[in-house]
This record gives sequence, structure tokens and C-alpha cells, in this order.
Amino acid sequence: MGDNKSCSKDSINIRELNGDNLARDTFKLALPAIMEMLMQTLLGFADMAMVGSLGAAAIAAVGLSDMPMMTAMSIFAAVSVGTTALVARAIGAKKIKEAGEVAKQSLIISVLMAIVFTALALLLAKNIIILMGAEEEVIPISTGYFKITSLGLPMMIITMIMSGVLRGSGDTKTPMYINGGCNILNIIGNFLLIYPTRSISFTLPLLGKEMNLMIPGAGLGVAGAGISTTISRIVGGCIVLYLVFNSRVLVKIQLKDGFKINLKIIKRIFNIGIPAAIEQFFMRFGQLLFARIVASLGTVIYASHRITLTAESLSFNAGFGFALAATTLVGQFLGAEKPDIAKKSGFMAVKMGAIFMSTVGIFFFLFPDAFLMLFTRDGEIIKNARWCLRIVAISQPFLAGVMGFAGGLRGAGDTRGVLIITVLGVWGVRLTLAYVLAIVLGYGLIGAWIAMTIDLLFRGTLLFFRFRSGKWQKLRV
Repeated sequence: MGDNKSCSKDSINIRELNGDNLARDTFKLALPAIMEMLMQTLLGFADMAMVGSLGAAAIAAVGLSDMPMMTAMSIFAAVSVGTTALVARAIGAKKIKEAGEVAKQSLIISVLMAIVFTALALLLAKNIIILMGAEEEVIPISTGYFKITSLGLPMMIITMIMSGVLRGSGDTKTPMYINGGCNILNIIGNFLLIYPTRSISFTLPLLGKEMNLMIPGAGLGVAGAGISTTISRIVGGCIVLYLVFNSRVLVKIQLKDGFKINLKIIKRIFNIGIPAAIEQFFMRFGQLLFARIVASLGTVIYASHRITLTAESLSFNAGFGFALAATTLVGQFLGAEKPDIAKKSGFMAVKMGAIFMSTVGIFFFLFPDAFLMLFTRDGEIIKNARWCLRIVAISQPFLAGVMGFAGGLRGAGDTRGVLIITVLGVWGVRLTLAYVLAIVLGYGLIGAWIAMTIDLLFRGTLLFFRFRSGKWQKLRV
């Protein structure tokens, strides 16, 4: 596989990209990622509804376990962001072998780090859940769920890193198929493991005949949800490894070359990735502390918070797709030495993301109950969550800017700028205002969500000016 090999039909060919086709190419990259995240969200709704049927304590247990897991995952953003940026630049410059070597080195270091983090998660599970502020009744349920899902952490990380490799090469379809399939597997596993064996009665249409169907089940509750999640993550990791080692994907890891550590490439990955890791750590840890503030208001309030976040993810997923498009296009255009088009591609991704997310935000504001009732019928939870969803609806254009401009800057390797803005927004604005509004002034959950919205407005504005300055166009990675 030579360096001059052209891109596959599922990837973006830099020679075909120009200012007139940016909307098309942005949409071509973003759509599979949006579909992937939309499927993940819809299945996440089903997942939340299944767990939610077990009560507020179950919702809180899963939410409290997920937050520290996502915080730990921020460390691996160092590998993911650095890998995606370097692969995109290499593909833009038609250096296919170099892209494959970047993928190999990222796999080596991600596996080593995954082993360490999995061991720590299993040893410190209960302490972490207590630190999250879980109430007494939730601690054993949440600890068990956390330990089970920790077993799938290595494969989850491998899937994340290798998906980043594929997306950096312009292939957003393959990650969509892998992650979408694994989410379907997770739902099937939930259906069989959460509930006990039960009989369902229904009437056949047209015939009018009543039927009874016996559905097998393990009746494991929250633990069953954890087992299903872990199995789906392991399957996803195995599939993506098979593809990068054996399939005809553009960026492939060559087994014949062995697994020697290349310190030069690892240094390049971490030069981009370490600021991204610090940024994600401060972001996730800030979100963890934010969740801790909300959790101090009680289990039902925290359950309302989690339900609102799940509903909002419908809009968030579109932003994710366009942010990935910005990362890939900016990186590939810089690799092809077309910095002006790289800048235009970033603005195009944000514009398209803002239009879509603002449209969804209008529906959030006008019909919040329609979204919330997808996964809970608890009147108290809906009452608490209703105004939170309306508040965050207002911030959707700014959230599109936060995600899109940050994605473009990461594609260019300007992760230090994103780091500074994230720390200022999350720690200087969100956490400070959340504590003041929710706790000191007593506005509760609504106060916390107002603080979150102000943070998004603040960061979206700063990232816009950072991207518009164009300083990132001259970065060497």
C-alpha cells in the first residue's frame, strides 16, 4: 500500500474538495456520524426507559456510575484527538503508510493505558461512587454496575481510538455500522437480562385471536444492564480490530511490521493530545462536580437531571456529527496545504450544525413533555425536567459553535486554545454559577441549568473568535 494511493470511495478525496462543494462534503462526512449518534440516542432512550422502569434509584445509580467512567475516558482523548488529527493530515498529504503507523502507535499506547485504568476502576469502585455523593440506597447498586461496566473499558477505548482513525481518513460510515450494531445488541441484552421471565398477552391483528408469548429473562435489574453494556463493548472492539488488521479500509495496521514503539510518532500524538486530554479531563471532572452539586439536591432531582440530559442528546448528536466533519476536513485541507479552504470548512460545519440544532431547540422549548415522556412517566421528574429542557433549548446555537469550532481547532492541532477556553467556561462560569444559583440562592435544578446555558454562550463566543483569528492555520504538527 503506497503513499500515493488515492482515497477509497467512502472517504473524501482532497483533490475533489473546493469552496463550492464544502456543504456537500461536510454533509457527506457528518451524515453517517449523525445517523450513528441518532441511533445511539434512540437506543439510549430505550436503555434509559428500561432502567427507568426500575425506579429513580436505578436511574441515579446508572448516572452516578457513568460520570466517573466518562471522566476517566478523558485521558484517552489524548490518543484519540492526536490520532485523528495526524491521520487526517497524512491522508490530506496522501501519506497512507504514515497514517497506518499513527494508527498502530495509538493502539499500542491505548491498550497499555486501558489495562491500568481498568484495574484502578475495579479496585476503587465503591470509593468512587461514594465520592460522587450517592445516597445510601444507591451505593451498592451503583458500585455493582460500575464494576461490571469497567470490564468492558479496554474494548470501549479501542473502539473509540480506531473509530477516530477511520474518521480521520474520511470514513464515517464504518464507525456508524459498528457502533450502531453494538447499540442494538445492547438493547437486546437489556431486554433479556434486566427483566425476569414474563408472559405477554396480545391480540393478532385481523384475526382477532389472543396470544400469549413467554419472554425469557434473567431478572438481574441494573446489573443486567451493566452486563449487556459490557458485552456490546467487547463485540464492538473485536469488530473494529478485525477491520483495521484484515479488511480493505484505507488506513490499515500491518501485522508483518510488528509492534515496535515509534517514539517520534507517539510524541507527535501527545503534542496534540496532551492539551486535549487535560481539556477533556477538566471538562469531565467539571461535569462530575456539576453532577455532584445536582446530586446533593436529592435522588429524584438527580434523576430529573439525567432525564433532561438524555432528552437533550437528540440535539447534541447533530453537533457531534458536524464537529467530526470539521475535524476531518480541517485536518485534511491543512495536510493538502489549503488553509483558506480549511477555514471555510470549519465555518460551514458550524453553520449547518447550528441550523439543525436550533430547529430541534424550538421543539424542546414548545413541547418538552413529549421528549421527557419517552422514558419516564414520573410526574415529579417531568415537572423538574420540563423547564430545564426549555432553558437549554435557548443555548442550542451556541452549543453548535462550541462543538463545531472546537472540532475544527482540534483537527488543526490547536488543542491548547480549546483547553484554555474550556477551563475558563466550565470552571470559571458553569461551576461557580451552578453553586451560587442552585445552592446559595436556592434555585435548585433550574439554577444549575441556567449556569450551564451561560457557560455554553461564553465558550461559543470565545471559540468563534479563536477560530476566526486563523492562527491555527500556521501550526506544525
